[in-house]
Amino acid sequence: MVQLHIWPVIGLAGLVVLNIVVILMQKDDGKLKKYLRIQATAWTTLISMIVFTGASIMAYLHLDFSLKIVLMIVAAVALGSLELRRHYVVKDSRPGNECFANVRKNVLRYYIFQLLWILMIGGFAPQLS
Repeated sequence: MVQLHIWPVIGLAGLVVLNIVVILMQKDDGKLKKYLRIQATAWTTLISMIVFTGASIMAYLHLDFSLKIVLMIVAAVALGSLELRRHYVVKDSRPGNECFANVRKNVLRYYIFQLLWILMIGGFAPQLS
């Protein structure tokens, strides 16, 4: 069951890295906006899998709330908050305007923060057992 929890986390980290690369490489604003709107479905699916498998593991193993579990819950909420902010920035953007460069910077910043949250929890959670 733990493997079912780890693989979506790795997939989410990979998706965030892919999105960072696409933001840096894609020069067409319209295509970038379309890509970022479509890939949000994959992001939502992966975070849902992570939350569901985490809750299943906790219920199956009869785990109490430890610092590790609380940090994972906080990370899931932080990731969701960052994704909502990113979504609204992309949704309200107008490709072709000169201010789309600011949208790129904001979205890139949100993805870097998401990646830091994923790496922080992935790196520190095993040591908190």
